[in-house]
Amino acid sequence: MENDNKEMNNRPERIPQNSKEKTYRQIIFVLSVILLACVLFSGFQSFYIFKLNSGREGVLSYTRTASNTSETSDVTEETEEQPAEERPEPWFSLEDAAYVASADKTRMTTVEIAKQVSPATVSLTVVGVDDDIETVIGSGTGFIITDDGYIVTNQHVVVLAEDAVSTYYVTVVLPGEDLPVRAEVVGSDVQTDIAVLKVDTDKKLPCVTLGDSDLLQAGELAVVIGNALGSLDDSVTVGVISSPSREINRGGYRVEVIQTDASVNPGSSGGPLINSYGEVVGITNSKIITSTSENVGFAIPINAVKKVIEDLINYGKVVDRPYLGVSVRYVPAGSYYGAEGGVFVEEIVMNGPAYNAGFKLGDKLISMGGVEIKETGDIIKVRDSHKVGDTIEVVVERDGKEMTLSLTIADSADFPV
Repeated sequence: MENDNKEMNNRPERIPQNSKEKTYRQIIFVLSVILLACVLFSGFQSFYIFKLNSGREGVLSYTRTASNTSETSDVTEETEEQPAEERPEPWFSLEDAAYVASADKTRMTTVEIAKQVSPATVSLTVVGVDDDIETVIGSGTGFIITDDGYIVTNQHVVVLAEDAVSTYYVTVVLPGEDLPVRAEVVGSDVQTDIAVLKVDTDKKLPCVTLGDSDLLQAGELAVVIGNALGSLDDSVTVGVISSPSREINRGGYRVEVIQTDASVNPGSSGGPLINSYGEVVGITNSKIITSTSENVGFAIPINAVKKVIEDLINYGKVVDRPYLGVSVRYVPAGSYYGAEGGVFVEEIVMNGPAYNAGFKLGDKLISMGGVEIKETGDIIKVRDSHKVGDTIEVVVERDGKEMTLSLTIADSADFPV
């Protein structure tokens, strides 16, 4: 009996069969949870990578060319290819209008110029609405180009009323009226800083006469009429044409402007620059203000924007303007860890001309259309010297090797900003 007890004591304790099964089930459950977690993590990671790549398709960023320069050849944003649209036949033409200058004209005094042009010059106000409370946000000037109410001004004056029509609107004080009326923004163009407005009126309005800005000479009379400081409407300032052609950089675009010493005050933006014949030859746009400068004002030449004005009235946007679909950055030599300087591709518009031509981020531009690219302005000059549909050869340097790409210029109207 004692031996039996010893034998019993030396035997390993048996685990009931149902306990073993329970342990196995627990192990299998834990492994299943781990496996499911791995599958879910893998799926989430794949989805995240897919979304990340999808979000970067439109505009690709090039970060190697860090620089303090902000010049670009085109303003580019995430844009998908737009199908070509059928445009209506243009119905409006400045050349067919009676207000374009005639060959038979005589020089006028400043008083005569003011009497003729002031009635067709209007003050503009941008009004903001918040909880039914209206607040004046900004002001500017415009001039009437048709007797049924088309008005030209600067795009930057009315940009809020175009981008947020439910929050902002534009008012215009018409000739002979005391109360302002609302004006519709027919269209605007960032590149030239031009906008066209339209007011509904039963009256036949006075109009300006458009001149030929290509005939301007340094030293000839220049008159500016505007809503100075946003409250002094019909202010007349007098000077001369300091230079009929200056090139400045505005928002990444190289633009030609007229320089004048006639005072261009805040609130006068979008108003007329007038020659000695009483003709509008420019649209006042900006001025340089420094501690050492005096009366350095600029105006957009009227000849440079006649087509823009016509397109905005006919289509609501500018058409048939060359478009590359690429943004570039100039990098000075040695500015990035001793790297060689040049003009590099920084952004590419999805399905745009540069994208379809095979441009890659970081490509260094060597030449375009046979023209050596030394600065960003060279690209703009090449672009503007060609027409929509032209195909040009572009030589780029990539990974130390030069290659030639074929780029077909597109229409900017098909790639809205």
